[in-house]
Amino acid sequence: MEEQIDETLNIGSEVRLAEGLTKNVKIGTIGTIRQVRKIMKDSPYQFSVSIGREPWLETELGKAVDWPKVEATYREAFNLILEGGLPDEEYDQVDFDGIEELEKLITRFL
Repeated sequence: MEEQIDETLNIGSEVRLAEGLTKNVKIGTIGTIRQVRKIMKDSPYQFSVSIGREPWLETELGKAVDWPKVEATYREAFNLILEGGLPDEEYDQVDFDGIEELEKLITRFL
């Protein structure tokens, strides 16, 4: 019965992001998958690589990368696919294992 209620509310599996912090993943509807893919289409970098980096300027060794924008793009996608989103307070609590979970999660929607 509880599973049917969750499906009706578009709630899927639960992921652990930190000690005492779990979130439910929304069921991947076609509309949600399209939104996530549209947001992520220009982000070829992994989420974990983007965390807390300053922008890189273009040099002869490589192109410019706006790391804060890349991280913000991931946050936008996480807010679409996690029930209740991922507010700043919770985002700052995410631990190493939670970062891995978020990377796996985003891959499921791409």
